[in-house]
Amino acid sequence: VKGVEEWEQVGPRNKSTVVRQTSFSDSPIREIFGGELCSAVHRQGSKESATIEPFFSLQLDIQSNDIRTVKNALEALVSKEKVQMNTGTEAESEAYRKTTLARLPPVLILHLKRFLYNTTGGLQKLFKHIEYSTDLEIGKELLASSIKSRSSQSHSYKLWAVVYHHGKTATGGHYTCDAFHPACGGWVRSDDTSLKLVPEEMVLKPHPHGNKVAYLLFYRRNNN
Repeated sequence: VKGVEEWEQVGPRNKSTVVRQTSFSDSPIREIFGGELCSAVHRQGSKESATIEPFFSLQLDIQSNDIRTVKNALEALVSKEKVQMNTGTEAESEAYRKTTLARLPPVLILHLKRFLYNTTGGLQKLFKHIEYSTDLEIGKELLASSIKSRSSQSHSYKLWAVVYHHGKTATGGHYTCDAFHPACGGWVRSDDTSLKLVPEEMVLKPHPHGNKVAYLLFYRRNNN
């Protein structure tokens, strides 16, 4: 971590926001995969506060029955949620928190959260299929106001690789990867020392084996 900065900025209609930002030191990894999330808290009668934090992969919760696609999961990530805040008195104050994307990286990694704790405290794997496509457009509703103004930057991405988890449990299993190879103009499947070409349909469609599910999606920005 490079450090933490805090400042106050004034936006439209003289609206004041206290901004706190954590950043990582510059590195090739940060330049390729580093993005930023902005979490803003709104409370009646108080200044808005916003926290900007770095990320190297977006953690997408897919547990809800309403989430069937990557688009659904991204929309859930930025949905407004109600929070209770302690004001220092006996009464709690109601507030709202909204998360948006403040910086988009050249390569966006989407982490589908397949492993979760059950009622007994043990880990279990979530097998549900999540639809994704070769093209991903980051809509304006997902973006912080600061990034919306950068009209020169592309918000569209192309699928570059998919990492799968094989196995019935969270404590074991096997990983394979499908990656797009420009030289052959198609997808190459890597399974330990085995490499073979696979059609795009096999990368995008549900798999016949129920214990193999997409775990990490790598999207590359179209202007890179």
